[in-house]
Amino acid sequence: MKVVPPGFQPAGRAPAPPPLDLVQDFVNTEIAVWAVDDIATPELLAEWLQERGLVASDVTVDASTFVRARALRDVLRELAKRNTRGVQPDDELRAEFTSLAHETSLRFGLDERGEVRLEPADDGVNGAFAQILSRVFEAQASGAWKRLKSCPGPHCGWLFYDASRNASSTWCSMSICGNRTKTAAYRERKKAGR
Repeated sequence: MKVVPPGFQPAGRAPAPPPLDLVQDFVNTEIAVWAVDDIATPELLAEWLQERGLVASDVTVDASTFVRARALRDVLRELAKRNTRGVQPDDELRAEFTSLAHETSLRFGLDERGEVRLEPADDGVNGAFAQILSRVFEAQASGAWKRLKSCPGPHCGWLFYDASRNASSTWCSMSICGNRTKTAAYRERKKAGR
């Protein structure tokens, strides 16, 4: 049972624009603070990929691919966290990303406007992962990637698109995660007698 409706956004936050909307949607299948995981089983992952037209309706997900999907989701969330903090990926994160992306394959294509695009080289689950990764690549090329951030709130990690003028937003929702964090810090200072 899904607790959070597809495409849910905290108040005041619009979803990420294409091509980042798919990446945001994929990473936000998990909301730790609400104990929600829309791809908690291989079957749910297959259903999620099918609903978005990333795989055919008869595609199944095996256990190792399921583990890779969840690891890819975690790496993308970590990259978005680094966008929030303005920190570059370290060697370990780059190696993990490379390992996860290794089984995906992309090829060049030309869209209807005559623009060169990266496309998945196969139709299966690896092709779906390739589509997600190609969206990251497109967003980096356009400069939009740095605006996809991960909320630093404890147990949150919700990906949000920072549409602020100077790209300075930190929280998925100031009234939820921002307020909770600031209130906790205030209580700690008060307890410490500062």
